[in-house]
Amino acid sequence: MRYQDREEAGRELARWLAPVSRRPCIVAGIPRGGVMVAQPVAERLEAPLAVVFTHKLAAPADPELAFGALDEDGRSLVDPGLAEELGLEGEDIESARRRAWSAMRRGMSLYHAPRLTAFLPGCPVVLVDDGLATGLTMRAAVHYARRHGAFEITVAVPCAAADTAAQLRYEVEHFVCPVVDRGFEAVGRYYRDFSAVSDDDVAAQLARTRAPGGPVGRGGR
Repeated sequence: MRYQDREEAGRELARWLAPVSRRPCIVAGIPRGGVMVAQPVAERLEAPLAVVFTHKLAAPADPELAFGALDEDGRSLVDPGLAEELGLEGEDIESARRRAWSAMRRGMSLYHAPRLTAFLPGCPVVLVDDGLATGLTMRAAVHYARRHGAFEITVAVPCAAADTAAQLRYEVEHFVCPVVDRGFEAVGRYYRDFSAVSDDDVAAQLARTRAPGGPVGRGGR
């Protein structure tokens, strides 16, 4: 399956989630692409749309390769085997943490969106991203939500690598993914349009959602 874009992926994901999601719940998207997928999900589930800030820790030689992830509490999740394979030392990891933290702070200042913790503890949470390769940013989001008292966690993504999906199924109550692929190469392969999403794109999407009569305004609390 290939999705036309993140909006179509969100609608398909919402269709899969509708019969199984606990109501009421909170839908939380991981910036940037995950927020764009999460909006149609929140609309279908009539749920508030929140943002859960996590950011990949990128290898210095390859910014697209994540060896870990950072959450908005400043806690990091690192794949020690991958970090060793890449030859990363303590200062390399700390430098990646500083870059990730700076990027997250920029998003926090721009988006003006409700954070997931505004609805916790005690609520079921649906965590959404546009796809899972290593799954490190999603796993960081899961740990963050659990630490802040999420009652029940569902991970919902349009596509995922099979080994990543298997790992996450053990970490959450529900895992929903229309496309799980043993031959997974990159998230973008499952979209016809996988254009880069900017901070301005995310801010504009969230502003439309917050507007009176916006698509998920009736689900707010």
